[in-house]
Amino acid sequence: MGARLIGPCHIGQDVRMDETAIIGHPSKSSQLSGAGLNESSGAQMGDNCIIRSNTVIYEDTVLGNNVQTAHNVVIREGVRIGDGCVFGANACVLDHALLGKNVRVMEQSLVCEGAVVGNDVFIAPHVSFTRGRFMLGAFIANGTMTQAEADDMERRYADPAGASVIIGDNVRIGANSVILAGVTLGNGAVIAAGSVVSLDIPENHLFMGNPGRILPTTPSPVKD
Repeated sequence: MGARLIGPCHIGQDVRMDETAIIGHPSKSSQLSGAGLNESSGAQMGDNCIIRSNTVIYEDTVLGNNVQTAHNVVIREGVRIGDGCVFGANACVLDHALLGKNVRVMEQSLVCEGAVVGNDVFIAPHVSFTRGRFMLGAFIANGTMTQAEADDMERRYADPAGASVIIGDNVRIGANSVILAGVTLGNGAVIAAGSVVSLDIPENHLFMGNPGRILPTTPSPVKD
């Protein structure tokens, strides 16, 4: 295997991992509570995965079968990844995101905390999802604002189930796009490159631009 395993990791059959990869890295919360860098609840990985150099997979993360990472991929704690997902170089998936099957997250794209991504989704290079709209972390840290006050501001955009961004099945997101917190992309939606998406997109519609516009329909390659 070669990779550094921290904690009780479960690794499936015929997995290939570079010796520089770290599996089961302790979470931020466990480190802040005093846990050491070698203390972890471990991670799980299915069969036939390929984990390339400098990939870091945090604890309490579950990868399905046939998952591949390119170089320098980071997958944070509590993430769930379905079968057949592929991650380009420097892609990052933040804590407790949920990804379905056959999701492609390409180079230098960011899937934010708590995002929910469906099946057969393509996320082009340099795409970012945001967890919040007001960027209040520094104000919370310096005491200008409490966490409760920040939560109240963000709640107007929050999904009732707690997801930051919701992406349906068969969605395609073009390069350099930004998907803001609270947005839902319906099944089959297409986001043109360079778009900033601040509102929900209906199923099988195309969104393009900044400020953007929604076009009535878009051809889908998916057959019934």
